[in-house]
Amino acid sequence: MNKIESDAYYNEVLAIVSDYKKLVKNPRQKIKGLTRQAVTLTVIALAFLVIFLALYLQNRSNSLYLIVVAIFAIAFVLGIIYNVLIRRRISKLKNRGSFRKLVIEDDYVELTVGNEKSRLEMSEIQYVLINKYSISFIPNKVNLTLISIGISYREDVLNNFSHKELIIDNSSLYQ
Repeated sequence: MNKIESDAYYNEVLAIVSDYKKLVKNPRQKIKGLTRQAVTLTVIALAFLVIFLALYLQNRSNSLYLIVVAIFAIAFVLGIIYNVLIRRRISKLKNRGSFRKLVIEDDYVELTVGNEKSRLEMSEIQYVLINKYSISFIPNKVNLTLISIGISYREDVLNNFSHKELIIDNSSLYQ
């Protein structure tokens, strides 16, 4: 399949990679995109920046407010940088659009993207998470490769993946 996935797909996959440890403990949860998390933190930093700047302007003799303003200004700038880095990463991933092939066998799952192959043995798969935009094969060890594919592979996974007990369908959480 030669399909370049949407920004939402890559955003969701980055959030899955970022929240790997939480997902291993509790796989039945709604994935919030990494961009949404970054925007939320940036808006919170901006709100506190405005509040403490107003407090400082009312009482300029209290330098503690100025220190707090500086901290939230730094947090706001870092939030903007984090947003830019996430968007840049998504753009790079989208530009890698090349041949993709998913192979599901009784003893392994393998994803080929261009010349790169990622493979997980069945014994290494803890969960298969079906989310809104992606399907992810979550490994049982942190050092193993997490395989994610677009939701368009849903029927292939449901029909060909023999270990149905590992499949966790979170798609109903998004309705």
